[in-house]
Amino acid sequence: MDRKAETIRLTRTAIERLKAADGRSIYWDDSIIGYGLRVLPSGAKTFFYQGRVKGEVIRVTLGKYPVTNAEKARVEAKKIQGQMAAGIDPRPEKVTASASTFGDLMNAYCDLLESHGKKSARSVRNAVHKDIQAAFPKLWKKPASSIDLEDCMLIVGRLVDEQKPRQADKLRAYIRTAFSEAINARGDVNMPQGMRNLSIKFNPARELRKVKGSSNAKDRALTLGEFRAYWAHVKALPEPARSLAMLHVLTGGQRQQQLARVTIDDVDHDGHYLKILDYKGRRTEPRVHVIPLLPEAMEAINRIGGTGRYIFSCDGGVKPVHTGFMSDLVKRIRSQMEELGQLEKGHFTPGSIRATVETRLAAKPYRVSSDVLGQLLSHGLGGIQARHYQHHDFYDEKLEALQMLHRMLEGEQEPVAEVIQFRRAQV
Repeated sequence: MDRKAETIRLTRTAIERLKAADGRSIYWDDSIIGYGLRVLPSGAKTFFYQGRVKGEVIRVTLGKYPVTNAEKARVEAKKIQGQMAAGIDPRPEKVTASASTFGDLMNAYCDLLESHGKKSARSVRNAVHKDIQAAFPKLWKKPASSIDLEDCMLIVGRLVDEQKPRQADKLRAYIRTAFSEAINARGDVNMPQGMRNLSIKFNPARELRKVKGSSNAKDRALTLGEFRAYWAHVKALPEPARSLAMLHVLTGGQRQQQLARVTIDDVDHDGHYLKILDYKGRRTEPRVHVIPLLPEAMEAINRIGGTGRYIFSCDGGVKPVHTGFMSDLVKRIRSQMEELGQLEKGHFTPGSIRATVETRLAAKPYRVSSDVLGQLLSHGLGGIQARHYQHHDFYDEKLEALQMLHRMLEGEQEPVAEVIQFRRAQV
């Protein structure tokens, strides 16, 4: 504890004579309020400045004597005195935090996604730079701690006004999650330093509501008639679009981003299945998602195959199809269905195929359970039960569901169990 608190003129001569009493001693300069010298029994002497910022008492170290002399410390003390008078916290970590911009926060969030091995990191970074940095350069340079709800509304609202609800909702989610991760980073030593140093305490995007219309298209499920008409159009496509679209359906409508990552090493021709690495959600390690392959799906893979390594490809596997491939293909088929009067409920997307698979298989006469559908489509698997207690691979159940799906598309009846009457034994 401090044993003494005396006021003197802090000069080199005076400092040389100063010694600690029984414990640590404090000597205050008589010309600058708050400028002082701490002396320890060991003889170590340290300059500091003490003052208040927003009601909080703050002490900032100015340097050790004699490396830092009295005049140099005096100049620094006057500087800090002025900062505190202006309401600025002069502590180095606070200066760094206050200087961190909204752009620093969003870049740190993208870096965090990359450090966790998220495949979406690149597309997130592109969207952030296009729809925030380029579109709102002033906001990009604004201190992250000063960003408010109105700023977030400007960013998201611009995309809504441009009739891009899906992209608008993505930006809303990116901003909200970036602030949330920065807040959590304050108490997480495992977070990257760039995220921890932001010192964010409030999430301005927390009250930003989900954008209407951002997911309506994917919520649409095709009627059975529409689904069979879609399948007929798929089988009439030229190669390799035909096989690619068939594979998309026959694997249950898997996400294109995941299918695009499948390589020849992920297909087991003997076991008749393919593996997908599922990176979505908060996983730091991908979940291995195994999908059984029907004979028709294996034939599609063989027709697509070339000398390259990618399966979901238009150039023999050299590179995977671009992200808009399925959207363009579905749009083309949708237009054909509309011209032929086969479209009963309007617009649908590749995501609608996924929703249709789940919806139709859950209904009569198939009645596939939600557990099996969750395993087939790789969603809703993040709970405690799934992570720690459920170790069944569901291969046979998923295969049976896909066989039902193929019979549904081809208009085949479901097998019915044959009832055999037994005669009562005669006594």
